Order: sequence, then C-alpha cells, then structure tokens
Amino acid sequence: MVAISSPRPIIWAAGISRLSGAFAEIVPGFADRADIRIIEKGFEAAAVAVEAAARERRVDAVVSGGANGAYLRQHVSVPVILVKVTGFDVLSALATARRVSPRIALVTHASVYAELQDFCQAFQLDIPLHTYLTGYDASTLVLSLKAGGTQVVVGPGLVTDLADKAGMTGVFLYSGNSVRAAMNDAIDAAHVRQAESVRRQYVNAILAHLNEGVVAVDAAGDVQAFNPAMERFLNVPVNEALGQRWQTLSPSLPLDSVMRSGRQELEAIHRLGDKTVVVNRIPLIREGASAGAVLTVQDAQAIQRVDRNLRSRNRPRGTGTRYTLDDLLGQSPSIRGVRTLARRYARVDSTVLIRGDSGTGKEVIAQGMHHASPRHAFPFVAVNCAAFPEPLLESELFGYQEGAFSGASRGGKVGLIEAAHNGTLFLDEIGDMSPALQVRLLRVLQERQVLPIGGLDPVPVNVRVMAATHRDLAARVSEGLFREDLLFRLNILRIDVAPLRERMEDLPVIASVVYERILGRLGLRVQPLPDWIEAALMTYTWPGNVRELENVLERIAVLGAEDDDAGSDAAEAGHAVATSDIQQDALRLAIPEMFVGALPDGARAASTGQPPLSPLSQVSLHSQVAHIQRVLADCNGDRAAACRVLGISSTTLWRRLRDAE
Repeated sequence: MVAISSPRPIIWAAGISRLSGAFAEIVPGFADRADIRIIEKGFEAAAVAVEAAARERRVDAVVSGGANGAYLRQHVSVPVILVKVTGFDVLSALATARRVSPRIALVTHASVYAELQDFCQAFQLDIPLHTYLTGYDASTLVLSLKAGGTQVVVGPGLVTDLADKAGMTGVFLYSGNSVRAAMNDAIDAAHVRQAESVRRQYVNAILAHLNEGVVAVDAAGDVQAFNPAMERFLNVPVNEALGQRWQTLSPSLPLDSVMRSGRQELEAIHRLGDKTVVVNRIPLIREGASAGAVLTVQDAQAIQRVDRNLRSRNRPRGTGTRYTLDDLLGQSPSIRGVRTLARRYARVDSTVLIRGDSGTGKEVIAQGMHHASPRHAFPFVAVNCAAFPEPLLESELFGYQEGAFSGASRGGKVGLIEAAHNGTLFLDEIGDMSPALQVRLLRVLQERQVLPIGGLDPVPVNVRVMAATHRDLAARVSEGLFREDLLFRLNILRIDVAPLRERMEDLPVIASVVYERILGRLGLRVQPLPDWIEAALMTYTWPGNVRELENVLERIAVLGAEDDDAGSDAAEAGHAVATSDIQQDALRLAIPEMFVGALPDGARAASTGQPPLSPLSQVSLHSQVAHIQRVLADCNGDRAAACRVLGISSTTLWRRLRDAE
C-alpha cells in the first residue's frame, strides 16, 4: 500500500529589517490556511536555509521582496513570490516622504515603474527615480544620494535601512495590502505545487509497481522519471539515473530518432545484458514540438509466460479428474497396500512410477493421487506416450513457437507440460517413449523448465510428474531402449499394481459395482449380477484385467436386456421361456473366451447320448454332488473346464467336493 499525502502548505517569509516586521503583522490572519515561518535572513544565508528545508519537504513556497527575493528566485528550487509594489503604495509612500522634506528620491529594485514616470511628468513632479540590482549597488546608491542633498529615500527595506544608517529618512515602500496579496499568492502556489506532488506520487506509485521498466526524458534527453523495474534492467540506482543524459546512461537504447521524427516505435526486440527484451519508444509532443520521450522495457520471457498462460486458460478443458482413490475397488491385501501408498504419496510432490499390467487401473491411481494432493485445484493432464508418433508427441508435450515448422499454428501452441503448470502431468506408457524424447523429458525433470520447439528461452514450470508403464523398464534399459538416468528420475516413489488374476477375491466386489454402473449408464433396470455369472467370471484368468472385466460386463448387461425382451415376447405368445438357458447360450457365443474347454451342451448330447450338462444352479440340492462328479468326468478331470460348465468358482467346487467326502 502506498500513502498519498497532501498536508497544509508551509510558507517561509524571508525578510530583513522592515519587511520582516510587515510579515509579523499579517501572519496571524493566515493561521487557519497555512503554517508560516518568518526567517530574518537574506541572500545566500536565506537560500541555504530554504534549500535544506526543501530537500526535507519542510517548505512549499517562499515570500520575499526586492533584491533578496530576486536572489532567492535564482538559487532555490521552491516557488518564490515577490511582494509587488502597487501604484497606491508608491503614492502613499511619496505622500509620507513629502511631509518630511521636499528633497525626495524613489529607489526601486531592477526597474522603474513606467506608470510612475508618466505620473511625475503629467503633474510636473521633480522626484528622482533610481534602481539597484545588488546590495552593493543599493549601498553605493544611498551614499550618492546623501552626497547630492537628498533627505528622504522611499524604497524597499534594504534601501530604507541604508538610508537611516546614512542619516537620512527612509520611508518603507510596501503596504500591508501588498504583503497580504503576496502571502495569498504564495499559499495558492503551494497548493498548486502540492497538487502536482500528489499527481507525481500517484504516477510514481504506479511506476513503482510495474514489472515493465519505464524511463521518461525531457527535450534535452535528460532523465526525468525512472522506475524500480528499469533500475533492475540496467542495474543503475534510481537516484543516480535522475537528471542524467539518457544517451550516456544507456547508449544501446537510444531515443534520439523518435524525438526527431515524432513517430513511435513499438515492440522492437533488443538484447539487454543476458535478457531478451521488448522495447517501446513513444515521443512526447507539446504544441507541435518535441518535449521528450518515454521508453518502456519488458522481459520477453515474462511476456511469453503471460501469453502461454492466457492461451492455456483458453484451451478447451475436460472435466478434470473423474476418479478418487475410493474408486480403486477391492479389499485384498495388495490393493489395500496400493491405496495406503497412494494416499501417503499424494501428500508430497516427488515423482511417482506406477507399474502394472494393462487395464489394472494405473490412471485411476494417478487421478486419485492428484485429487488427494495439494494440487487438486490445478490441472491434471494425461498423455499416452504410445498413442502418438514421435514428432507429434514432441509438439504435444513441449509445444512450439509460431513458425517453428511447416504447418505450425499461428501464435504457436502451449505444450501439455506447460498446460499442467501447478498441477500434475501423467505420462502413461512411458516405456514406449522414444530415446530422443526421453532426453528432453529428463531435462524437464532436472531443471523444471520446458523449451518449446523453435523457442530460445526455456519457460519455468511447476508440475508434478506421474508415470505409468506395463513394461519392465530395467530390462529395456539393458536392451538400450530406455535411459537409465531417466529411470532413476522417475523411480523415486513406486507403486506396483497386482493383476486381477492375483487378487481374484476382489473380483466379486469390482464386478458388482461396475455392473450396476453400466446398467445405470445404459438406462437399464438396475439389478444384481446373477450368481451363476459371477461364478463364471471367477473361472477366467482376465489377461485384460479390470478393463476387460468392464467390457465383458457391458456385453452381459446388453445381452441380459435383450433376453428380458425375448422372455416378455414369448410370455405374451403363451410359451414358457428358460431365461437362464437363453442367457447361457448367448454368453457362450458372445464371450467365447470365458468358455474355452467346456463342450457345448448340444455337442455333448449328440456324442454321448447323455442329457446335456447343466449349471449347478439348475440341479436339485441332493443331486449336486453327483452332477459335479459327472461333469468332472466329462471334462476329463479338468476342474477349470468343469467350473465353467457348472457356473461356479474353483473355491466352490473344492468346498462341495470336500463336504461330500
């Protein structure tokens, strides 16, 4: 916060002898408008005192008269208001002098009033008129008048004091009204100066808070304004720059051409030390003539960051993260361990490597960690490193400058790494990234900077990196396909996700939840997954893991809806329909991978003459053990094939056979 102040005016009245007394008489009448101080000093002593006070902002204007006032005007930096002599003052003083003696002389500073000369000629008055410039002039003149027989001298305080000392009579020229008028003018001048000071404070406050360097010069090329940002660009203190010739201060950024031509020069690129800067030159014109110029300097890298940030904000964004760590379903020891690690890792910014087979939910873990991290309000940007050819992946990751290559978009493009600034970058299938891009990614991880294609200046980024792969990266390092140093950078925190076949106890929970979600998404009647289907799912090894399970469950949901429609049609026609038979036959055709090794019922019936083998759920309780043994015999003792035919899990099969012993 910057305080802008506008205090009461401070006026100094500088007078010697009689003028000092005149000031003392009028000061009480101005007590409510200004703080007035009378100093009984003249010439150099007064100038030194006033200038010292001006530097400390203890005086806004000075009132003085005669030679003293003229001297102060030339030697101090604040306004000096002279007490002006009016025609009435002259006539009144001459009348007073005439009552003392007819031998009168009128002495004024610097010049004789033309009106007084005309007045004396018109009325045939013989009044000698004299002028002086300095104190020495005044002293010499008074002695000369004394020698010439003059008895009364009318003039300013210095002259009348000298006349009194010489044995003549001095009549003070200034009236009380003239002194009051000068004081009013001084207060008005102080208000104007303070208003200008307030405006300057506003301007300085604005300039001080700009990241853009600003300098203003006058018509002579001398620096009149110089803000802290420009101080940082040039490494020159503000107090040393003010008043200096700009051409001497910074010859690499001249302003002569714009001051001569009167035409502005915008967005010129210059090298200033180790920085690339954008320079604007703007001429200042007053009444058709050059009054100076303004130069601004902006850091090109800062402009690029702002530009990328704006374009990044305007990029079409997705819905953000869809998953939390609670969406990682299952209660097996391995999946509980994954959730525990993920929550712990979410609290820090270290790079994470997630390893696991395809379809095990590696992105669910990454999204869940981002959602649980302090970066959750910022972007989560995911990119599949195996989904793009190398040139396209490079431009997507790092972005590019305008004109970086043929076909580059106008204005360039923000890369996904920059788009993830302050958030999380998820690199899926990192093991398939080309060696050339691995080098560039390694630099991002080491330096926390990204260099767009075609760019010169790297852009700092604050991003957390998570990577995932189904490949053995150590083996790929041995084969020369993956950089060992990049592996070290990625493998700081590690999460290993077990495949579904190694945690089959999680399958019922996952299948039930996913099946209900699919039914809701498809607009179908939500119902539990039939037990016989769940049992069939338990007999499969799921090489595609949870992703394959989701696909199979969607097929089951669609087929189940079609069977419901078929059953309704058959019921309306008066025919009985075995829905489970229709479902099992449809599933065998639609999901053959789950029924490999199990003979089709019709083929078995035709070849053996035996009744078709049925799922265990269709066999009465007291006949189930015998039915299991018959199916095992028909499957040549293959328990997995028998489980698929029976629609039960291997655990259920083992338990039923154990109970029968």
